[in-house]
Amino acid sequence: MFVNPVCVLCGTPVDAGADGFCRACREDLPPLPSAMCPGCGAQSEYAAVCVRCLAKPPAFDVCIAAYSYHYPVDRMIRKLKYQARLDLARALSGPLIELLEPARRAPPECLLPIPLHRARQRRRGFNQAREIALLLARTLAVPVDEQLVRRHKPTAQQFDLRPEHRARNVKDAFSLVKTMSYKHIAIIDDVLTTGATANELARLLKANGAEQVQVWCLARAIKYPNSAPSGRELR
Repeated sequence: MFVNPVCVLCGTPVDAGADGFCRACREDLPPLPSAMCPGCGAQSEYAAVCVRCLAKPPAFDVCIAAYSYHYPVDRMIRKLKYQARLDLARALSGPLIELLEPARRAPPECLLPIPLHRARQRRRGFNQAREIALLLARTLAVPVDEQLVRRHKPTAQQFDLRPEHRARNVKDAFSLVKTMSYKHIAIIDDVLTTGATANELARLLKANGAEQVQVWCLARAIKYPNSAPSGRELR
């Protein structure tokens, strides 16, 4: 039976082939700031390299994200991760794919979803980074390599930790499963907050021969002064 598509946020009917949002909800999604650090993607005046990157540059070369990690995107991503709402991955990936159009001219050799530890993946039943990577791969025609790296250390949830503890939590959490020949890799994740996890994985890749490592994610955590949530509710 044919079911008319509806907006994933408000339930309003949308045209077939729409990206999952009605026009009003898509316009209500939190944008990234116009001035961002060209390395880590944090908010930075005049789009200059931020203080953190000047003091200690990340191992990855650039972060590309579609949204700021604020309402309602934050709730959508939590529903994706903890309620297996894979339809939200499809909806949120559309604008990221649009941003990645220039990558077609010099695409990475593979997409690498940040792996979960086997115990956490068993509990959750899926890896949201893998689901996002598969959506990007179909459009960009770049292979996903899920067998390159494993997460052998059962780390604590990063959002439960203070920023200064996150790097310590993921230190030496990853290891290569096979010999790596890639020079250009895109790490895929749902959210970049402090960047500790992506940085640790990029550090491993760079130490084993990668020359360029990008981070592609749905959202980047940005601190806005006096920010207030929208009133739009998530279905």
